[in-house]
Amino acid sequence: MTRRFLLLTIAWLTAAWKFSSLRAKNRGTEDELEDPYAGVDWDVCEYLHSMSHQHQGQTDASRDLFHAMGYRHFAFSNYYPSAPTFPLPSQYRAARTDVIAAPNAEQHSFPDTPLHFNSLGSLLATGYGSSLSAAQRAAAPIQHRFENLRVYAAEHPWNGVYRLDITLESAEASTSPAEEKESGKESATALLTITGARQCDFREGFADKGPVADRPLAAGRHTLHLRALATEIDLALVYDKARLQVTRLRLMQGSNRPWRDVFRAALDGEIVAGERVGGLLHPDGGGITLNHPTRTLEEYAPMLDHDPRVLGIEVWNQLTSGFGSARGFYSTEAGPHLHFYRLWDEILKSGRRCWGFFVKDHNTYGRGRNILVVPGLEGLSPEEREATALRAYRRGTFFGSVAALAVNEEGKTVAPYDHSEFRFRRLLVRRDDAGRALAVSVAVTGQDHTKRPNLQIRFVTDRGIARIVDAAEAEFPLERDETGEIEPLFVRVEAFAYPDTHARGKPLTAEALRRMDVSTISLLHDHLLEKGPGFFGGPHELRVPVPIVDMIFSQPFRRLRNA
Repeated sequence: MTRRFLLLTIAWLTAAWKFSSLRAKNRGTEDELEDPYAGVDWDVCEYLHSMSHQHQGQTDASRDLFHAMGYRHFAFSNYYPSAPTFPLPSQYRAARTDVIAAPNAEQHSFPDTPLHFNSLGSLLATGYGSSLSAAQRAAAPIQHRFENLRVYAAEHPWNGVYRLDITLESAEASTSPAEEKESGKESATALLTITGARQCDFREGFADKGPVADRPLAAGRHTLHLRALATEIDLALVYDKARLQVTRLRLMQGSNRPWRDVFRAALDGEIVAGERVGGLLHPDGGGITLNHPTRTLEEYAPMLDHDPRVLGIEVWNQLTSGFGSARGFYSTEAGPHLHFYRLWDEILKSGRRCWGFFVKDHNTYGRGRNILVVPGLEGLSPEEREATALRAYRRGTFFGSVAALAVNEEGKTVAPYDHSEFRFRRLLVRRDDAGRALAVSVAVTGQDHTKRPNLQIRFVTDRGIARIVDAAEAEFPLERDETGEIEPLFVRVEAFAYPDTHARGKPLTAEALRRMDVSTISLLHDHLLEKGPGFFGGPHELRVPVPIVDMIFSQPFRRLRNA
């Protein structure tokens, strides 16, 4: 056992030395260009399919589904409560020894921003969640007790504040308030009484707004924030089942603190009731991702500047219109949806480092994953493999994938869904003997030659698309100004593997693809999918295109001098 441990230690140190040496060689002497792939040995590296923002994973069946999709790094990020799904159950770990896990959770409900963020590798757990089932909601009146709550206290007020959500829908044929007014009929209302809590103002320091007793609620969505006065809250909702339906009733809790406080707890941990909570599992790995960034650079800049472990933004989120809408979730506005994508480049133009993340979010059968580029994992302990994956996230040694969907002969989506072997086989900075950066060199491989035989590589800089090459290999010269400084503020690479036709036989040429933005390319299809078990679109569409193009996105090579 001692000899085996010694051999493993030597192998690990050798790999680390090789990684460090390659990184130093590729970095050059002037440190003028940040290269997230410096040190990667592309001949022996592994490609680890990972998730940075993915709900589910609470059962073996759910975990096996993601395993069938090709994921080998599980970092599920659920909320209510926002608690890591880590470690995985011992029985599952024994059965799936190829799976690497990492703690993660989605933090939300800040009084100073509508942000949601994930904390890859963080042990921070916050919040509470309890929802009534359909059967419980069908009772009239509803009487329910929420248990195991924390009492409101001035020293830690966020721990004792909860959010009550109630949605009421009319059960009558006429649901329009205008029609009800015209007919002279009085609107249906429910009466809400809360015992064991008082309403408070979430935005104004949880100021007391008094008791809730026989509070009338009309049809619609209602949210009340409550100070818990006891470890149990009793709710009574009296309503007429013939006129109203209760479609949602839940008591939830989020972070309830300013984002800076929660960032600190996620990254460094804190002492609560004499115990240390939160913090990163591995100090040199993981960090924070800003989720579905529907707002502006001005709002996100302070967060990105707050700590270097705030890693970047989501560039693709299947739940939020793909490459992003500024109008939020489930946007049905006319496309193209490019808000996140354009925001990424806007952030990079400001001189900030910003990794781009690609996720499905709640859409299990959708698209979007991060592919970590890691050294060989064989022989490493689970802890060492976890640390290796989280270091790749910290360093930006990964790329995003928005792949075509696998379908059967009937055109229905099937496993492995959006899994693709299309990947970068080289992403490096070519340098002269003095270490001076000359060009960004790229090669891709792994596409399905039968379904997607054609390739296109794009180089994107602060001036937009700077070069397009229709080949499996390409290079982008790093031109310099009169002072000798590299001209582009950043260079990032996009590559596409695509078929000869789309839209049921319409030719898809290289020239046509050159004229398309990434949102348009992501929607290219040859048939539609009816809503069903493999459905991956938003709730407003009954039919959605089944995408046919594989898309991969590198992290940026960023100029460091004279920003």
